Amino acid sequence: MPERIVTCRVLSGRGNQCTGEAVDPDADLKICARHLGEAQRLIHAAFQRAQRTGQA
Repeated sequence: MPERIVTCRVLSGRGNQCTGEAVDPDADLKICARHLGEAQRLIHAAFQRAQRTGQA
């Protein structure tokens, strides 16, 4: 029997759930590679801003 595919839990502005496969189906945060990359870029940008303003 094939394993069940766990999908990304991110919702669009319209309330539609992303259909990408979760990077780690056993993790607490179930997101696809696309949304994981987007989150990493946002975190990096926020960290860079904090360093420039001396908040890090």
